Amino acid sequence: MAAPEPDRPPEATLAAQLAELASRPVRDTRIERGRARAIDWAQRVTTWGPLAPVAETGWRTLRRDASVGGSVLGAALAYRLFIWLLPLALILVLGLGLAADQSDQNPTGIVHDAGITGFIARSIAGSAEHAHGWGSAIALVTALVVLLYQTSSLLRAARAVTALAWRLPVQPLRRPARATGLFLAWILAFTVTAGLAAPLRVALAFPLDLLSTLAVYLALPVLYLVLSWWLLPHASERWLELVPGSILFGAAIALIGIFNSLVLFPWLAQRQATYGVLGVAAGLLFSFFLFGRAVELSAALNAELSESRTRRRLAR
Repeated sequence: MAAPEPDRPPEATLAAQLAELASRPVRDTRIERGRARAIDWAQRVTTWGPLAPVAETGWRTLRRDASVGGSVLGAALAYRLFIWLLPLALILVLGLGLAADQSDQNPTGIVHDAGITGFIARSIAGSAEHAHGWGSAIALVTALVVLLYQTSSLLRAARAVTALAWRLPVQPLRRPARATGLFLAWILAFTVTAGLAAPLRVALAFPLDLLSTLAVYLALPVLYLVLSWWLLPHASERWLELVPGSILFGAAIALIGIFNSLVLFPWLAQRQATYGVLGVAAGLLFSFFLFGRAVELSAALNAELSESRTRRRLAR
């Protein structure tokens, strides 16, 4: 991998920014006094012992995120994820419909046996009830082809987002077919792993439910680490250098999953009759946007730490 440019001018530190804000004159108003107290508190917290390097790294990561347009990159990745989901949902609907034809079982029962629960399960089961016949089999094959193409597009988008976060040129894949197959296997494994938390909490009793949920959330950083090392652009020499971003990604996905389970999916289920398909699409796009932001911020954190190590080596 190409190394990031080490000779860029250094950016202002967080301590310098706070010192500059603290040096501004304070007018005798309630708002200005409150601002001064907030800046003084921020200076004390961000310069205290162990928090000082963490705060500085976080500040530089956010500056990098803003410089590359992190929100725009997250939205682009969310769009690609949404487009990728469409053929996957069609495959689930058609496959479950054909399985129901072969087994004479209700699609709802098949969805439940497959481990899919909640709002997504109800949507898939309701659609699968109308998927039957040879036309569905032909549509299933077509959807598989479209899924492979969209998987390749999603991989290219993820590589572009990560390369921009690292400030690296986007290099073409040497073996695109193999990379697409590996990425499809990865994203399916990631989707299944991330979706296991809620069913395990329901099926198991305490403390097994807590241990299984913890195991699921610990597996997410490992999966992202594998993806970052093998398929995404980076300038790291060792896989251990990608661990901080993987931990950040795992924590972000855990929070997104909790938000989806407690807030987003229940809200979509209650408002489905009011907003219809547009409400469902908006909710999914928002969840995918959070996922895209997690991917970009994780890459930005790894890139910032890598450049910090490079600056220290050059200084020595």
